[in-house]
Amino acid sequence: MAGVPLNRMRAVVLVVALPLLAGSSIERPPPSKEVTPKKFRLDLHVPDQGGIYFSAWGNDEVITDHDGSDGQVVKYRRKYVWSDGCTWEATETLTPKSADRYTYRYREAPLSCPKGATADTGATTPRDGTVSVHEIDSTKPNTPLTAWARGWEKRS
Repeated sequence: MAGVPLNRMRAVVLVVALPLLAGSSIERPPPSKEVTPKKFRLDLHVPDQGGIYFSAWGNDEVITDHDGSDGQVVKYRRKYVWSDGCTWEATETLTPKSADRYTYRYREAPLSCPKGATADTGATTPRDGTVSVHEIDSTKPNTPLTAWARGWEKRS
């Protein structure tokens, strides 16, 4: 490379060497893998008994994004207007026994009554049971923890 100015030769060497150095010394993150959040179907196991239940399971299956492994109690609440004219709330309490099993408790309580009305507390229908947890491959939305029972939002 006789006759090539020294500055230009350094530039050529730098242009050739730079990609090699960059490829060997820069740490690259691993290719990203799209992580799909886990989904679980909760199956309710309760004895057959008479009554009307305002349940999260009343509108099909219950879908959630966690199992019982976190040790957290889960409560599903459904509000409704009963025939006494009062607004009630049904609470389904799931207490974890293991990652794949909860104990289940259903209770109802009046929240408010219009002037002159009295809640018919003799009409409650408590029940207890278990819930099993099953991991599923699904993109269905989670079942809301709190909602109005469909068709029971208004006073007659």
